[in-house]
Amino acid sequence: MSKLRIKSLRFSIKLFSFFIPITWYFLLFSVGVWIGMYWLQKHEGTPDSAFSALFALLLRFSLFFGILLLSFSFISCFVPLIYFLFSKRKSKINFQISVPNTDNRLQGGQALEINISPILKPFLGFVKLRLNYDKIKFSSKFYLINTTSNSFFNFILRGTYFWDLPEIKEYRVQQAIVYFEDFFQFFSFAISIQTSSDFHSLLSNSEIKMDAVLPRKTEETNTRIEEIKRVEGEHINYKNFENNDDVRRIVWKIYAKNKELVVRIPEVLDPYASHIYFYPSFFSSIEFAGNEIVSVPFLNFYKSACWSIYKNLTQKGFEVRFVSDQQTIQNGLLGEEEQVRYSLSVSKWQKDNELNDFVNTKSASIVVISSLSDVVQVNELLEKYANEISFIFVPLSDCLNKQHVGDWIQWLFVQQEKDVIARYKTNWSLSMLRIKISENEKQLKQLLEKYDKSKLFGKIG
Repeated sequence: MSKLRIKSLRFSIKLFSFFIPITWYFLLFSVGVWIGMYWLQKHEGTPDSAFSALFALLLRFSLFFGILLLSFSFISCFVPLIYFLFSKRKSKINFQISVPNTDNRLQGGQALEINISPILKPFLGFVKLRLNYDKIKFSSKFYLINTTSNSFFNFILRGTYFWDLPEIKEYRVQQAIVYFEDFFQFFSFAISIQTSSDFHSLLSNSEIKMDAVLPRKTEETNTRIEEIKRVEGEHINYKNFENNDDVRRIVWKIYAKNKELVVRIPEVLDPYASHIYFYPSFFSSIEFAGNEIVSVPFLNFYKSACWSIYKNLTQKGFEVRFVSDQQTIQNGLLGEEEQVRYSLSVSKWQKDNELNDFVNTKSASIVVISSLSDVVQVNELLEKYANEISFIFVPLSDCLNKQHVGDWIQWLFVQQEKDVIARYKTNWSLSMLRIKISENEKQLKQLLEKYDKSKLFGKIG
């Protein structure tokens, strides 16, 4: 049997299991009731006595009450099921997924806003969902944080779900499975809805430390470049220090003589310049096929770093021109900043567009490189343009803290890995690729230190 058929069979079995109408709670309840009734009947006392007759009556009453309770639970979720099924056949179901424009990945996952109508919530029960995405993958069963009114006859379900997605990329949802469950969660009736919803996980912004970056190309004459030049002369070239002045401009020689804080007056240069051209490179010179660490946490970390650098520049008042090294869909409904965010979210490591071919050295102000970048190509750019282009290096291994001896002892003898990050750390420590990437990272650091480390390094943190 081919691998494709095996995957298809596994998918079909998994999908079928989602539509089983009874839950483990019902099975456990049924077994518990049967054991309890059997044990009580064996200990009902002396046969044909008044106590025995009363005890048998209580057992029958308990059984009747249990059946009544199960019937109520069944009906409470079966009626909304029939209503939803009827609406589906009439093609009246409206199912929408959207992503709120907020930095929300640190709040427990990617926030999704889901809207379903018309739908009837089970009395005292629950409506839960499961999403089928990227063709063969499923989310866990979840319920929404309801943002609609709690009235009984509300036929709209709208709420938020924080989905702990492993990758920062574009996701495609093929179908949604809607569950109607009673209060005791004994019954779970499911209906699938075919949908075609796309969304991309949003990048969150983090604090970074960067040196000053100057534009190199003029598009509009609205911002002059201010640059400190070595000035010789008297106090006419200086001014008294003010609170909003850069402390790096303080002339300490004058302070040593006169105990006065003065700063150099920056020289305003022509031509005018207003735009910073931003080149983040996703080129990989290292073969990593099949390595989950490079494909998921390293890529997520690099995307977040690039977005943080971009946001840092825009917050300083620069107009940043983002240049991608791979083709992405241009959405006319998105603003410029959101388009950059989308482009970074869907970017991948690539081997087609090399660094030297990608960077336009005439206009580039910032080039971002990673631990996978080619040392030779980085060196060529530095030799020619180290004084004109700012290079920001993102060491990918920083996203996974190094494991200590104590961590290994806990992993082996004390506790299992609690989350996916712990699993990534362990796999990275055991990976044969770690030595190769670490060596490439070391060479890039040494190369950048050779060309004025304070200018070329941007520390992410």
